Amino acid sequence: MRIMLLGPPGSGKGTLSERLEKELGFFHLSPGQLLREEVKRGTSLGKRIASYIDKGHLVPTNFVVEMVRLEMRGKKKVILDGFPRNREQAEAFADVKIDLVLYLDVSEKVAVERLSGRRVCVQQKHGFHVHHFPPKKKGVCDHDGSSLTKRKDDAPAIVRERFLVYRKETQPVIAYYRKKGLLREVDGNRDPGDVYREVKRIIMMGAPRKRVQKRK
Repeated sequence: MRIMLLGPPGSGKGTLSERLEKELGFFHLSPGQLLREEVKRGTSLGKRIASYIDKGHLVPTNFVVEMVRLEMRGKKKVILDGFPRNREQAEAFADVKIDLVLYLDVSEKVAVERLSGRRVCVQQKHGFHVHHFPPKKKGVCDHDGSSLTKRKDDAPAIVRERFLVYRKETQPVIAYYRKKGLLREVDGNRDPGDVYREVKRIIMMGAPRKRVQKRK
């Protein structure tokens, strides 16, 4: 089963994806993480990508789509975390079979609060939160023992900028997949545990039966 998990910054896509990977055996594919790893390697491409990420802007479609295609090759049970980000990416990815699209809807206020307290480990990017999901030992990842850090794009001003980009670029993707009959919406403002249980229930129910036929 191939699932897309969509939602604005701070909707909890990464945390949900990690739990689905652990409990249901999905391959968690986060294009955002792939891009950040390229930045970390310091390649010429990574430097170009960094100029977009650090400002909260979307990375050009051709960079992202090709990276996702390569990572998905040969995998049947995948959860795409935060992809596609805009209508252009969705259309460029239209030939890839997707079974279900889950949309986590959260307010800007909730997103800023969540992301300002988010921490990720430097080794494998496991996610924590200083209030809602703190590590057992302050500043240390429970999973691999590496130190926790705050992402540059989690600063409140950057989060708000990312929301502006989201409203302009990503919301049309919701309409795109709703029209295809693949979309299910989830209220992401609630307690993360409640959100996860609903998402898991939807996945266990399987892909939507009703599909809108593609235009020939």
